Amino acid sequence: MKTKQTVNALIFIVVLFLIVHVFQSLEAAGNTPLEQLAEGLSRHDVELEEWTLHTKKQLTLSEKDFFAKLKHFKKQHRQYQWTITREDDDTVKATGVFQDKKNHINSKIHLVSTHKNQRLVSYLLYEQKGAGPRENWNTTYKQFERDAFDIMREKTAIFTCLKGHLNGMMNVVLQKKANELVHEFDAKSVEDLIEPNFVSISAYTNEWKESIKTEKHRMNLQVSLRNAGMGEKLTVTVGTPIVTTEY
Repeated sequence: MKTKQTVNALIFIVVLFLIVHVFQSLEAAGNTPLEQLAEGLSRHDVELEEWTLHTKKQLTLSEKDFFAKLKHFKKQHRQYQWTITREDDDTVKATGVFQDKKNHINSKIHLVSTHKNQRLVSYLLYEQKGAGPRENWNTTYKQFERDAFDIMREKTAIFTCLKGHLNGMMNVVLQKKANELVHEFDAKSVEDLIEPNFVSISAYTNEWKESIKTEKHRMNLQVSLRNAGMGEKLTVTVGTPIVTTEY
């Protein structure tokens, strides 16, 4: 009788464990890369300073098409303040800037046309940036997805980047801390750059579908730490599939 009760109890525990695991997996699957990165950094006591989301695509535009598209953007996105600059004889860049003071988000649309290998190439880039933590990271990411699709007119890869700091007085070994952050996202290192005051690790995780190819491997996570010196903040930057801001 006791044996049967023990077996039943073990079965109940196993079933309960499986149910909890399934719910945790479903919850994690619903989280966006922005949410996952922010939560991971928070668990390592990184104080977030800024976040960036951006996407881009290449276009084939004549000079006439370029200005026609710019005219369309100005009409469709009237809340943006637009400027046009010519960086040299071969490059023209139109930039639209919008400051959403209510949600504390800065947005930019870049339309760039340049000559490359004796042919005209154009790029469309869209970026959102904000300071500090967000009330709901998933909502922020999903809104960016919708805005990006409206601007790009198709689904494009999204680059996610967060920057923060650890107290510079802490006794932190850069390489060790960088590896801890890589493991936080269930990733495996594929390349690294180790210097006395700077560490950058490129890694791959199954958490996210998007990835880019290096010379030898695929990667979709980059972790960078920089120590500015005694008493200074230790800067932490993470991004997927790659860090897109300066360290």
